[in-house]
Amino acid sequence: MLYSPRSNGNPTSGIHAGEMAARQASQSPPARDDGDFCGMRLAIFGCGGMGREVADIVRRGISSTDPIDLVFVTDEPDGPVQGIPVIRPTDLRPSDKICFAVGSSDDRRTLSVRFSHQPLATIVASTAIVSSSAKIGEGSVLCDYSVINNSALIGRHFQGNSFCQVSHDCIIGDYVTFAPRVSCNGWVHIEDGVFVGAGAVIRNGSPGRHLRIGKGAVIGMGAVVVRDVPAGASVIGVPAR
Repeated sequence: MLYSPRSNGNPTSGIHAGEMAARQASQSPPARDDGDFCGMRLAIFGCGGMGREVADIVRRGISSTDPIDLVFVTDEPDGPVQGIPVIRPTDLRPSDKICFAVGSSDDRRTLSVRFSHQPLATIVASTAIVSSSAKIGEGSVLCDYSVINNSALIGRHFQGNSFCQVSHDCIIGDYVTFAPRVSCNGWVHIEDGVFVGAGAVIRNGSPGRHLRIGKGAVIGMGAVVVRDVPAGASVIGVPAR
């Protein structure tokens, strides 16, 4: 399933809850729009493990009547990868829609600036579940069996790996990465550039006070987060410290 982003604004950072809510409310919710993708070329930056997983998602969503051209993009191409052509950035067409299939939040941020002239693709696996009241930022990737629940607000270039879930009323910043099986419960605010490791669990906040994960924090795999995490901190364990 391919979601067509409705705008292509400049990257933002340091979004606070009110700003994120206002920005997301002003955007149309993403909706499947095959017409926007027919006859176009989709460019996946990165042909490593994440890039190949994203390519699998895309290829499963293409029917025999969808003339979608798929390429990988890398600075040093070395022949096709699993039958998909690999091109240099200089070979991109102005109309190519690009997504960044790299795990590092900092790398996705750098790429979003480097390719700010290129339209973005938002990619959602056919097995993912996205509430009609949720909003997904452009350039995001939702892998198989990921779930975005009611009234969740997801920033730009979010990477949600398989079986991750974002529960109701969460606010997720830009360039956030959820590894497989992350469970983020309701009323949590995760700021820009946070990495959450595989199998981590974040307890719920409350309607009057979101549990907050600060900008650039790292949550270790299997951690159980029960309180706020400061910006830039790395926490592990049960409970996470």
